[in-house]
Amino acid sequence: MIKHLTRLNIKCIFRYKMLMCRAVLMLLFLFWSCITTARAQNLSLIRDEEIERAIAFYLTPLFEKAGLDVHNMSIHLVKDDSINAFAARGLHVFIHTGLLLKADNAQEVIAVLAHETGHIAGGHIVRLYENMRIAQRSMLLSMILGAVAAAAGGGADAAVGAMLGGVNSSQSIFAAYRRSEENAADQVAVSLLQKTGHDFSGFETIMRKLQDQEKYQLTDDFVLWRSHPAVKERLSFILDQQKQKKVTFSVNRKRVAFENALFERIRAKLFGFLYPSEKTMQRYPLTDTSLPARYARAVATYKDGQFKKALEQVDRLIKDYPDDPYFYELKGQILFETGQAAQAVLPYQKALELLQDSILIRIGLIQAQIAKDDQASLIEARKLLSGFTLAMKNEIPLVWRLQAIVDGRSGDQGLAAYALAEYNLLSGNKKEAEMFARRAIKLLPESSPAQLRAEDILYGLRPSASKKIDVK
Repeated sequence: MIKHLTRLNIKCIFRYKMLMCRAVLMLLFLFWSCITTARAQNLSLIRDEEIERAIAFYLTPLFEKAGLDVHNMSIHLVKDDSINAFAARGLHVFIHTGLLLKADNAQEVIAVLAHETGHIAGGHIVRLYENMRIAQRSMLLSMILGAVAAAAGGGADAAVGAMLGGVNSSQSIFAAYRRSEENAADQVAVSLLQKTGHDFSGFETIMRKLQDQEKYQLTDDFVLWRSHPAVKERLSFILDQQKQKKVTFSVNRKRVAFENALFERIRAKLFGFLYPSEKTMQRYPLTDTSLPARYARAVATYKDGQFKKALEQVDRLIKDYPDDPYFYELKGQILFETGQAAQAVLPYQKALELLQDSILIRIGLIQAQIAKDDQASLIEARKLLSGFTLAMKNEIPLVWRLQAIVDGRSGDQGLAAYALAEYNLLSGNKKEAEMFARRAIKLLPESSPAQLRAEDILYGLRPSASKKIDVK
């Protein structure tokens, strides 16, 4: 009898654990569906000043009409081939490169951005967290009830029934919430497009692209998890709105033309960097003498290892467009990445002169000056680094690393150690952060701002049970 009960319990426990794993996976999906940071989603982010500014140009009127603070918006480019974008707390907007590469014009991109603006303006991101908590509580309660049912002699089947009921309920709550908010965001987007002088053509065509993309997605378990309304349903709503508002529509043709021209340029640049050079040359043949095509070919030629030819192409672009900072930036990048740091300084300086508030161009110039490695260049690099605020450094950890190099080569080992502590802390390398924080505390003047910050780093890294700082 005892042996029989033991086998039964083992079987029950096994089935219970399998269900627990399934429930945990479902719970993880809820988190995954609304992660608000690129790090949490393990996304591959890329940085490009020109593309980010173009997106900001598209977003600004949408944010303004939605009553959002334009100055606090943050734009992130996600290296992913799907047509997608999403918003996160803190006015963060993430745009997949697939959206930029597969859109036919700026109006399609702006339609997607209007939708994401609708999410932010509607407070959907904040409410999403509350709905997650409700769904989680419901799921966890069902797991507890399942355990109680099993312990009371109901066996694995009773536990399965109790837990699945809670899981399905949580799933339904979450999915219903998401569908409601997606519909609301579409309605806001329609209003924003009208207020900013756009028509619905971009909205309609990008939805048709999404409809095609939807056909290739998984159709079994994925359908169970679908949290957005079907594209067909959303497209029907948009077309209906288009018919209703056609009479009162007023399109800003001049702005739309500029938006589309800007889009052609940034898409060509992105295409050149992300696709094989052969494919770029096919899409932008030599017979195409437009600026976007020349831009794409210069990038593709550089990627193909034909550095001299690429520099010649960029120099011709600079000759024809002498006030364009991004062509100087590209020239500086090519020179720097091919081991010609000394020659890269001048084009980077010219680019920064033309676009003085550019963070990324400033970083490029600092890197070139450090690589040039003479006293005058280090002094200039230090001046440029002094212009970064603490917030900027924390947003781009590379700046701390560059600061450490400049301080180290200038003979200030204490500040160099402190900068490396900050860099490693932001990079998630706690062991290295602790080591450099200890070194900084020893080398820096007593009670100096940098030493105090190094102590804060060390204090924060120590186990909560013991916060006493020991730098010996």
